[in-house]
Amino acid sequence: MAGRKQHFIPQALQRGFGVAKGKKRQVYVFKKGQEPYYSSTEGVAAQRDFYSGPSDEQSLDDKITIYEGTVLAPAIAALREAPAGPIDSHVAAAVVVHLSIRSAFVRGSFSAAATEMLDHFADAMRSDQTARALLEVDTLKSESMLVKLIEEDILLQFDAIPESGRNALAKLVHFRAREKFPQMFPDLAAMVLQQFGMLLEKIPEMIVSGHSKALERDLAPALRVERLKAMNWQIIAAEPSTHFVLPDCLAVGSKSSNFQEMEPYSLLSDDELAGVVMPVCSDKVLVGCFGNPELDPASLNRSFAQCSLDFFISSQADAQTAEAAQFIGSTVSKYVDSLVEEQTFAAPEKSGSDGESPETEGRAQEPVQVPIKFEPSSRKSSKAQAAVRNLMNAPELQVGLRTVEAIVVSDNIVRSLRQRGVALNDYAAQVVKLGTCHTTETPHGVSSQLFVTTEAVNLVTKDHPLARAAAALIRHQAGRATYYATVASRIPKETLQRQRPLLEAIGLRIAHFFCSHYFGGRLSGIGLVSEEEFAATDGLYCQTLAGCVQGIASARLHFIEHRDVDAALGLALGHVEQLLCATANACATTGGKIDQWKASKSIEALQAVSLGEWFELLALDLERFFDSRESLVGDSDLILLGSHIERVLWSFGIALSTPAPEQIWMDVLADEKLENTRLMLRV
Repeated sequence: MAGRKQHFIPQALQRGFGVAKGKKRQVYVFKKGQEPYYSSTEGVAAQRDFYSGPSDEQSLDDKITIYEGTVLAPAIAALREAPAGPIDSHVAAAVVVHLSIRSAFVRGSFSAAATEMLDHFADAMRSDQTARALLEVDTLKSESMLVKLIEEDILLQFDAIPESGRNALAKLVHFRAREKFPQMFPDLAAMVLQQFGMLLEKIPEMIVSGHSKALERDLAPALRVERLKAMNWQIIAAEPSTHFVLPDCLAVGSKSSNFQEMEPYSLLSDDELAGVVMPVCSDKVLVGCFGNPELDPASLNRSFAQCSLDFFISSQADAQTAEAAQFIGSTVSKYVDSLVEEQTFAAPEKSGSDGESPETEGRAQEPVQVPIKFEPSSRKSSKAQAAVRNLMNAPELQVGLRTVEAIVVSDNIVRSLRQRGVALNDYAAQVVKLGTCHTTETPHGVSSQLFVTTEAVNLVTKDHPLARAAAALIRHQAGRATYYATVASRIPKETLQRQRPLLEAIGLRIAHFFCSHYFGGRLSGIGLVSEEEFAATDGLYCQTLAGCVQGIASARLHFIEHRDVDAALGLALGHVEQLLCATANACATTGGKIDQWKASKSIEALQAVSLGEWFELLALDLERFFDSRESLVGDSDLILLGSHIERVLWSFGIALSTPAPEQIWMDVLADEKLENTRLMLRV
């Protein structure tokens, strides 16, 4: 039976870095943050029962001891005695793999990474926003933790209903989970943090158990050995008057053959590995790579120190070695930090305030000079032009103004648009009469024309009491242009134009529209609204809501009476689009913050149709999208925003689904089921 003091760096290797003192070998041990000390190899890199405790049967430590005596020690001796030059790849590969995976470094680095990750998870659970990201609350992706949980639970409880019904129910449950998350969060956070605390206590035991099981399976994993056997191996000698240290990770690896940046070999995957270096004694290193190594032996000790977790062993305690010791643990710290940074559960960083964006913040920019046209031309005046230019000088609008062909000041915007060949039905004509941002696609992105009313410009030039509101209305259109320019520059054109199910495509189109109005409102420069301004906004929003609620209810009744899906769906979607646009504007009016709205008449109206909590969720989704606008990479946020169409319609007993990509199926609930659904959407 092997002894209970078990070496995770075998003495057979350590002795190559020591000095003879009687029958023993002495080495210098440089520990992180401590003065070096001199010790016999018997007491270095050893721990009581590191691999296994006493046993009547063959233990893991017994297996390792046998392997050392029959395979490892002779191989180390052969490598140490070999002259500088090529070496057998079979021997080199087996030695490097075995020594690297058996060390305490593996346990320590994994433990550090796991602890840091759990600490980061725990920090995320202390904030509503970061917890949402950690738990993937606000995503529709099928791999989302929450989506999977909901789908599995619904399949378990409602396996008898058709798949389309289960999918619709899953969407509804997901939306309600997102809406109720603020109320659920305190209890959820307490439970999760308790679980994290228990897991943190178990991490050391779990890692020891996992490490031991891995070694029980294979003392030198074949796949790793095969990868290293494919390399060209050689012994490289130290330069005169220099020496090599032995890191606690034993071998270091590089992702390139020039060995410019090295990491602990055991933390690198086989696919990314291009070269390996392992000291075999104080004056020789074993080097493997797929080409000719571009290695500077004089700089290796610093790399060995950086790649060590806790300590390294040396034959000398000179000034250069002491200097290298200052870097112990630095590479592992970077590795752990990189794992944490890869996580996507950080709350989105703001792209800037409602004012400047990162592209303009802190820099004086020459305002974009966009042509201003007056229709009719008799309305043109230098004062009116100056007023419009002054409103467009804000730095946060310049991104959008670069895509604007002209600003049209018109007595009749509907007529001006129609003269340019833009087809407008009665609804569209009503929408654009106070101003619009008309956008067309170009080979390089988007091009826009801004249309504002002559009346609004005159209010600004005359410093009328309504001048502030008129100025915000004019800048609103430039803010919309900024939205379209941002999306076009950040999201690849092929992503936006890809084939998608019809319902998703309609959702994306409507999301573009109401998101552009949210951007317009946030970038309108209105700032904090007074109580009087808010009361006016609340009254206008409440009036719009009443019309939309009546319109969607009429669409439902039309379907029940006539079974005309196209007419009912068109009517419903038109009013949902109007409701979403009005809600986006309302959210933007208060800078994305909803506290001012909580006691409003508009929220009372929304609560009557089970949309009170939905308002808060849409405000959150819009603010998150706005804040992350400079880091957009795909259309997932827009698809999520587009799905709000379905959520609104559920409150009116209308459920949409896609039995085929090019079709939309419309189901309408009877009155009794509608009331039950609204009740469910309130609790």
